[in-house]
Amino acid sequence: MPCSAPSGRFMVELYLEARLHNRISDADYRALLLRQDLDHQEQKLRQTLLQLIDVGSIRLDTAATSA
Repeated sequence: MPCSAPSGRFMVELYLEARLHNRISDADYRALLLRQDLDHQEQKLRQTLLQLIDVGSIRLDTAATSA
């Protein structure tokens, strides 16, 4: 998933992909952590994803590649 996409689209796609596959690539996880230009809804999506990663519902997959 390219980091150059508009932040809203990036966050929605990242969220849906992570929830669908129950994993997130290392590169997408880093992009999620570093993204600063988020509106309120995007911040909520990021917070939810980070919580799901913390509790193990979504795994951090260092072998996965970003699509």
